[in-house]
Amino acid sequence: MRYFKDFAGKISLALCAVLLFAVFCPVEASAATGNFNKKKTVVIAQEDDFSHTQEYTWIKYKAPNHGYITVTAQKKGASGAASGLFSLYDAKKKTPLSGDYAYNTAGAAASYTVVYGVKKKTTYYLRVAAEGAVSVKCKFTKTSKSYANKKANAQNLAKGKLAKGIMAAGDNTADWYKVTVPKKQYLNFYFSGKASGKIQLTFSGSYLNTAKRYVVQGDEAENRAYTIERVQPGNYYVKVERADSVSSGFYTLKWY
Repeated sequence: MRYFKDFAGKISLALCAVLLFAVFCPVEASAATGNFNKKKTVVIAQEDDFSHTQEYTWIKYKAPNHGYITVTAQKKGASGAASGLFSLYDAKKKTPLSGDYAYNTAGAAASYTVVYGVKKKTTYYLRVAAEGAVSVKCKFTKTSKSYANKKANAQNLAKGKLAKGIMAAGDNTADWYKVTVPKKQYLNFYFSGKASGKIQLTFSGSYLNTAKRYVVQGDEAENRAYTIERVQPGNYYVKVERADSVSSGFYTLKWY
């Protein structure tokens, strides 16, 4: 009997300790998590959003190849709208690889879609600060990546040929292209693409008076034409790079 009383006393003390810990050291509410490699669409319930938990939702993604991902927010349910912020981070969830992108599903499609350039076999985390229930969808598009990252080994680009490439998140290298102009003519370039942030183009060459530099932001990168100037026969170069450390995306380029 004494053994039973001692045992019951110990259990009571243990329960009291647990209760006291719960009162004075409450466990923080945790937000939803996800993995785009397992499910292309991750649903964040309203009770799991940032306004309720004060915690971000982290969604993991490992790129199968070089390319870009298109992330889209869609409202969850028949009524209301969802808003919040997207931002891309490294594999340790420490370094931001993009700026904060605000989405609002009450607006046009452009207001809830963002593009990030990604590298093969690299892990990323999408951080979501959701306000309201939302479905977050990830679509991957494979795109070749140029390894001509120096002027000395610039990739030859024939007239009229379309070059495709990515500016991967967190990657500081640039893509270099060389064009050979056979006769005196205007040097024209066509550029298209999408980015989270800005892509910078720099045109240079022996017979250019000065290097020409253009910075194109986000959706503005679509269907743009540049007339550099009337040039002499010779070799000319195009350098494509991220304009800052929180930009990434994809592009196409040709000269004519």
